[in-house]
Amino acid sequence: MKQLVRTAQTTTFRLISRIALTSIALAWGTTAQGSDFKETETAWEFKSGLDKAAFAKSFNEKIKEGFRIADIETYRSGRSTTVSTIWTKLANDEVWQVEMSLPITDFLQKHENHLENGYSLVEFEVDRFGATLHFSGVWMKGQEGLETEFHFGMESLAFSNRYGEMADRGFRLIDFEAYEANGKFRHAGVWKKNTGGHEVRFYRGIEKEKFGKVAAALDEGGFRLLDVEGYQFEGDFVFGAEWVKRAEWQKSQYAFDLLPDEFYNKNSMYLSDGYRLTEFETYENNGVVYYCGSWLKGNPADYVAEEAAASSKKKKKSSLEQFRSGN
Repeated sequence: MKQLVRTAQTTTFRLISRIALTSIALAWGTTAQGSDFKETETAWEFKSGLDKAAFAKSFNEKIKEGFRIADIETYRSGRSTTVSTIWTKLANDEVWQVEMSLPITDFLQKHENHLENGYSLVEFEVDRFGATLHFSGVWMKGQEGLETEFHFGMESLAFSNRYGEMADRGFRLIDFEAYEANGKFRHAGVWKKNTGGHEVRFYRGIEKEKFGKVAAALDEGGFRLLDVEGYQFEGDFVFGAEWVKRAEWQKSQYAFDLLPDEFYNKNSMYLSDGYRLTEFETYENNGVVYYCGSWLKGNPADYVAEEAAASSKKKKKSSLEQFRSGN
């Protein structure tokens, strides 16, 4: 097994309310897994409803424990910014980078830099603060590599064409965002090489009152919710979501349109039943913030757990600047 390596580089980036953080690079080992692509059970933690100071403290703690961000959501509550994250345990030789709340030109430059260094984008978010769009992302690389492609700024027809083209090339959508830019509705996505031959389904523009029926039919058909996005499109609130076929040894659950307390209770219930949260979304509709989530559990019969992370004595400390308001 390769010797544990940990590196860190410090870069300043903003988190919606012009908060300063540092960009992190972390090393651990084995095949890179983005978002919830870790099909088997793994150590994880959900940190929810944190203010700036609490998230900064949580970030430092999870870094030291050998975890990485798998999913992140931020939203404004009054004048404050609330942050929720899913953290998963790093595997051996796994490396990750995170950049947050950058203007698109800066985000694309960071993206190119990470690509040149062998990283692949696996998770991204688009947030608006005032009139400015901000992009955040998580990049991964591992011993066996990971092939993804990022495409953005597409109007509806262009996105449909891109989706078909990527499917023909053997890629599957793993993260989807819809947003408004310069008065027009745009779409962006990350596609991953479908090396496992996963069967997927993707629908967008699903009206809220129809989403439950669509989700129930796919669940009945053996699919689990992989990624979901709630957004405004041409004056209506709609959902876009990707489902992937469950393995025969997997069980999954999903829920949407939950108020925060309802979501936390639902998550606690599934946690006690052996599930882990793999995807969540916060969205606002008619001034109310809602949560949506997907949970997964199960291991194949011949599953052998990965070797535990090396002792913390071998780890170098990683730093995270305290959140602060300012320029």
